[in-house]
Amino acid sequence: MRSFLTAILSAMLATAPQHGYPQSSEYERAQIVVARNLLMHDLQTAYFNLFKVKNKKSDDYQSAADTARSMPDIMDEFLLLLPPETAKGEAPGSRVKPEVWTDASAFATAAELLKAQALALAEIADSGDSEAYSVAFGLLTEACTGCHGLRPSSGGAFRFAVDE
Repeated sequence: MRSFLTAILSAMLATAPQHGYPQSSEYERAQIVVARNLLMHDLQTAYFNLFKVKNKKSDDYQSAADTARSMPDIMDEFLLLLPPETAKGEAPGSRVKPEVWTDASAFATAAELLKAQALALAEIADSGDSEAYSVAFGLLTEACTGCHGLRPSSGGAFRFAVDE
């Protein structure tokens, strides 16, 4: 369902005026933010499922591998929903910092690192090696915090905190 929503929103953005006018209406920008938030929630849910294995609350390494493999696709969908004029103050409900666009190479590097660490964790989960999994999970956590803190209300390099 989220892929469908992403496709619809991407099509809306592709057909938006390109001649100095806003890319989308306030309503469309708000819908983009809602879709981004849903995808970030999916990433957070995946992260906490992986955390259960790390903390030995689960020993389902196969499920962890599948979950980790899903994260790059979720991130790719998220990246499609970052058109200009959707930063905080430009799109209702957005917490995205302008640095997503003004430091686009750093943001792209951070996004690619998250995807790479998720895939590396998936490979290690396939092996069932709990010590290696713990190390790889720590690297995934570092990749997440490259953009923002772990708490949903936290800020960071590319996201404002709830109270900012």
